[in-house]
Amino acid sequence: MAMPWGMTLWMAKMVWMALCGWVSSCLTVAHELAQALRNGDVGPFHVG
Repeated sequence: MAMPWGMTLWMAKMVWMALCGWVSSCLTVAHELAQALRNGDVGPFHVG
């Protein structure tokens, strides 16, 4: 049984929105971290 085009497009739109939200969140966190490092609010990370 084939899936209707409307359902297919709706699912593709939901997946695209989820991916856009995830990428946007990652970029926001990276921007805030980089800004904190530049301002000296956060020091270098020492692992070990």
